[in-house]
Amino acid sequence: MPDVLPPVAEPIALLFKINNSMVHRGLEGLSDDQAWQQLEGKGNPIAWIIGHITETRSQMLGLLGAPWDAGWGGKFKRGSELYDRFAYPTRGEIESRFTETHESMRTAFATLTADSLAATAPVSFAGAKTVADLLAFFAFHEAYHLGQVGYIRRQLGHSSLVG
Repeated sequence: MPDVLPPVAEPIALLFKINNSMVHRGLEGLSDDQAWQQLEGKGNPIAWIIGHITETRSQMLGLLGAPWDAGWGGKFKRGSELYDRFAYPTRGEIESRFTETHESMRTAFATLTADSLAATAPVSFAGAKTVADLLAFFAFHEAYHLGQVGYIRRQLGHSSLVG
């Protein structure tokens, strides 16, 4: 993220920086098999969750006027059917594409102003009224899913994300 942001954007940018770190910690030490393992055959595996976060960032970047596409055609879209893991990118490919979002995020955040953050949100999730509200929602969305990643990691016998 840029060094100088409008004060209202600084906490939101910090949340995304923390999320960046948590995504990489979430994948650390996992094999492809572990990244795609479902607990008790239910729920989304870690790799799918990180793919979902990555595709959601693509949506957010588009709303900020900095289009970026993971190139997965919505495979990780909310409510989508979970296919055989070999229909998806590998754990390494998912992490690589997620990492690519960092530069796009820095570029998009560098253009933010107090006025642009106060502007009416182009879409509304969870009652977001302004662009700042919308960014806060996206940061929350990532953190929510990172909580799932942390839980799954522990169930697979790996370290927690924090602590």
